This record gives sequence, C-alpha cells and structure tokens, in this order.
Amino acid sequence: MAQKYSKDKTIKKLNEELYPIKLYKARCINWKGKATDCDKPYSEIIAETLIENCEKLKTIPSITREKTYFGQNHGNVKTSGSNRKEENFAKEIYKRKRELGTLGLIIDYQIPLKDNLGNKGLGKIDLISYNKNSKNLFLIELKYTENEETLLRAVLEIYTYYKIVDEKKLKKDFQDFSGCVDPDNEITIIPAVLLVPECNAYKELIEMEDGKRKNLKELSQQLGVRFFTIKPSGLSVNESKLQNP
Repeated sequence: MAQKYSKDKTIKKLNEELYPIKLYKARCINWKGKATDCDKPYSEIIAETLIENCEKLKTIPSITREKTYFGQNHGNVKTSGSNRKEENFAKEIYKRKRELGTLGLIIDYQIPLKDNLGNKGLGKIDLISYNKNSKNLFLIELKYTENEETLLRAVLEIYTYYKIVDEKKLKKDFQDFSGCVDPDNEITIIPAVLLVPECNAYKELIEMEDGKRKNLKELSQQLGVRFFTIKPSGLSVNESKLQNP
C-alpha cells in the first residue's frame, strides 16, 4: 500500500465499503501499517469502527444451498500446482484423517457456499472439522506460510461464511454425510481461523495475545471467532490462549 491515510480517512474508506457480505474483500481490510496522524494500526482503527457497527455485521443473510454442502471433492483429492500451497496444505490435512485437538477431525475441504450462478463471488470454506466430544462443528479459514493477508481479513472472511451458511441445512447435510446422528440437535457451529507460523496473520495473532490489537480481540470475541495454530510438520494444533473457557 503506497498511499498512507489518516485515522479519519481510514474510517471514511471503510464506511464507503461497509456492505457486510463483501466487507472482507475491501482493500482497507488488508491495509498494514499505522495511520499518519496517530500511533494506531489501520486494522485497529477499522476494528474499533466495526465494533460500533457490530449489529450491522450480524445482519448478513444466509443462503440456502439446495445441493449438499459435503462430499464435493471426495474421491479426487489431488494436489495442484506449486502456486497453490495453501489449498494443497488443506488437502494434506484432510487426507491425514487425524484428530487435531479441540478442532477434532477434518471431515471436508473447499466447501461451497453458493446455490446458483446468481450467488457469484461467494467463496468456499477452506476446511470443516467436527469434535465428537464437544459436538462442535468448526468452519475453518486457513492461512498458510506465505499468505500476507491481515488477521482482520481472516476474521471477517470466516464470520461472513458462518453467517451465509444455512445452519439447519448444514447440520442435516453433515449428519447425512457422516452418519453422526444427533436427534437432540446439540451440534454447535463455530467460526475459526487456523494459522500456520510465518503467515502475516499469525504474527498479528501473537501481537494480540501479547496485549496489543485490543480492538481486534474485542471484535473477534463479539463475533465468536476462535483461533488455532498448526505446524505443518506433524500437524500439531494449538488453540490460542485468547479463547474464553
């Protein structure tokens, strides 16, 4: 980002793009550095403004997908070219079929959200996992080592997907696909961010754990987003100490 902005201009830029379903794609969400007239990172200024507009974020509408959410890629788990390392790592996690601590077992990857061509522009959930003990179904946004996107973008992206998903349909499709019957409907859907060390968002998570980026911490907590880190060697997963008990 060559051009620098003041705090007021940062907020103005955000307000120009405050359309919740597309917000995570706004350029200002990915700005790094600090405002020209104060010692605050752009992401902290934006997070503070979003806290004030949190109710608006919660109005993101769900989209009912007629086709099943699950099983779109099963039976054909092939890695792509070297320029798609993040996607390949997601596939590798899925293929390992291992329990990943609190996240449980990865059950699918690249889960589509759109229902028809009219939903063009909607992304895909990187990974979905299920913890059979807690009955938590995690929708996961993955950021790999060379990813330069901000932690703010990761939070808003997975929260947007979490809101877009038709919760009732997702639970039904999950039970049909996995055979995990839950007649009492106790499954809880949780948005989560999974970070590999060396990506930009991981560095910002460490700062947040150290007491910095307080606005981003509060925003994440209000949106119910949880954070995890994973080491590619051995697929060791840890939950951030920021989480509420």
